[in-house]
Amino acid sequence: MNSTSPHNSFRYQLKSILGCLMCCAVFVSCSSSYSGKADIGNNTVPELGLPYITVTTSSNVTETGQTQALVYISIFENSLIFKNQRDSLVSRISISLDIIRENDNAEISKTYQILLGKDPDTKYYEQNTIYRRFQYDLPPGEYNVKVGITDLHSGKQTTKGNDLYVPDPNARSVSISNVRFYEKPSPEENFLAVNRYNVNTGFDSLKFTFQVTNGKASELLDIESKLIRFEADTKPARSMSERSLRRSSIEYKGLDFTDRNVVQSNARKLEAMGSVTIENSFTDLSKGNYRFEVKVETSSGETFFEVRDFSIKSKNFPSLKSPKELAEPLIYIMRENEYNELLKIGSEDSLKSAIDEYWLSNIKNVPKTRRILQLYYERVEQANIQFSNFKEGWKTDPGMIYILFGPPLYIDSGFGEMTWFYEFDSGNRTPRIFFEDKRYGNTKFPFENFILKRSSDLFNLQYRQIQAWRDGSILYLSQ
Repeated sequence: MNSTSPHNSFRYQLKSILGCLMCCAVFVSCSSSYSGKADIGNNTVPELGLPYITVTTSSNVTETGQTQALVYISIFENSLIFKNQRDSLVSRISISLDIIRENDNAEISKTYQILLGKDPDTKYYEQNTIYRRFQYDLPPGEYNVKVGITDLHSGKQTTKGNDLYVPDPNARSVSISNVRFYEKPSPEENFLAVNRYNVNTGFDSLKFTFQVTNGKASELLDIESKLIRFEADTKPARSMSERSLRRSSIEYKGLDFTDRNVVQSNARKLEAMGSVTIENSFTDLSKGNYRFEVKVETSSGETFFEVRDFSIKSKNFPSLKSPKELAEPLIYIMRENEYNELLKIGSEDSLKSAIDEYWLSNIKNVPKTRRILQLYYERVEQANIQFSNFKEGWKTDPGMIYILFGPPLYIDSGFGEMTWFYEFDSGNRTPRIFFEDKRYGNTKFPFENFILKRSSDLFNLQYRQIQAWRDGSILYLSQ
């Protein structure tokens, strides 16, 4: 008579849980405006019914000399409410667009009512983005562009604003537009504007365009564009009780703008008056942090710069789908030797089994393990959404604390410092966790980089929380 051990049966049941996690991750990446260049993570979680949008703007001068404003809007589908209508899922939104010139308050105001359809078979975890491009003829000047998106099913509105400079092609001056960033998802699809900082691997190509306008007949322009890759910290967060970082270390710097690896460089000259649009395309870029940089030098000694920062992350980011992606965040609760042995496993099936083995060997109860496993990976993906910068959010210090302890009761922040307050009984007089932004005040750094204020006093707090994950009591601490 054949029999199956209870342990092997548990393992089989957990495999189905891991399989579900690998295909049913649900999140959209978060972002906010940074110097009009890109939308970058700011610790905001999308709320259903509150449209989550990103906006970029750029100027354009046509061949006939007509000046224009270009507005690119991305709307995250999962932030909208879709309702059943004749066997279809439908969302109704309103887009308001106001472009106001600063010197005289001259205004262009437009409102659009849009009906959006969604395939009823679309899985809730799929990350789809709705793109809209608007183009307006308008005179040269400095403008403020205000975009409002209202979900007509919920009545909630999101508003974003950007400054925009439209050059005068007839003026005796030199100007350069914002860099426009596009992604071609596949050979069969068209280029789409990229408003976010993070781009997933697997794209067909990336394209950058910019326009240079020369209004001086006697001026010779040297135009140089570069794609630069920067050295960055990619390690998971260190223990809460370790020593402070050395200021010279890459972990302290986070992203080192002085360590520049030029991937590609292009140069050309512009001798005639008028406007020229220049395009640069790239394929097969590996994961990492990049900057597309444009420098224009005039023969009279003027210099103009424009940059577009971006990061290439994994194909599934911010979700976790592969066995390796599920294994790596376990560094925060596994012993060092356990973790090192886990990552040595090459086979995906063997790695999934080893993850099952780890959870079950500690908790020894399938229903309870299922709940704990789901809680852990939900926090990992939320950390990716809320705290990603030059590396995945789960690897950052706030990401580590969020995974281990969950969301804080409330947050106090300002002037480059942040304090998370918790309600649990930590055994300390003040259940608070302190962070500081090492890059605070650095205008060249495109996002926050909060680092935990480590102390030996935090050892017991971290140890107790790790044990709670390993023995399953975390469920009671998280209620």
